[in-house]
Amino acid sequence: MSTNNTQPPLRVGVMFEDVQYADLACVDILGNLSTKIASGFSSFGAAFDHFIPQSRPMEFLYVSSTLDPACMIPGIRALPTHTYDTAPRNLDLLVIGGTSPKGHPESSLKYLREAVRETRVVIGVCTGGLWLAAAGVLEDKKATTNRIALRVAREMYPSVEWVDQR
Repeated sequence: MSTNNTQPPLRVGVMFEDVQYADLACVDILGNLSTKIASGFSSFGAAFDHFIPQSRPMEFLYVSSTLDPACMIPGIRALPTHTYDTAPRNLDLLVIGGTSPKGHPESSLKYLREAVRETRVVIGVCTGGLWLAAAGVLEDKKATTNRIALRVAREMYPSVEWVDQR
């Protein structure tokens, strides 16, 4: 069964510091569409053959303040592959999980300001939108966040048009 190995890898950056572990479930789902994982489906037989040609090579980059184990809520630790200073800015997708709305490292805010300009798609999951707002990249734009955090978002970042839509 042939795969889509002729395409360049889809480069997916994941902000990986003090974020909710559950907010990164989308990364796991996306990873299941990668050529590496889809090619393993062939062992299940013909029922899964349609996944392989639709797959794409993917590279996942996990970004944090340091290369030391990063903590995710509720205490899960994992190894980042890049720091905010070394991570590429020109990604295909950047995923920002939910975190506390206060206290983001300045290096992460600088990274977001730079990466948002060059990255094709940026997704803030849950309160990840507040991290983007803290970086100043949502000013005068429509955005949303966790519904419970909308009131706080509007108070903290009034220049963002916070909407209660899905």
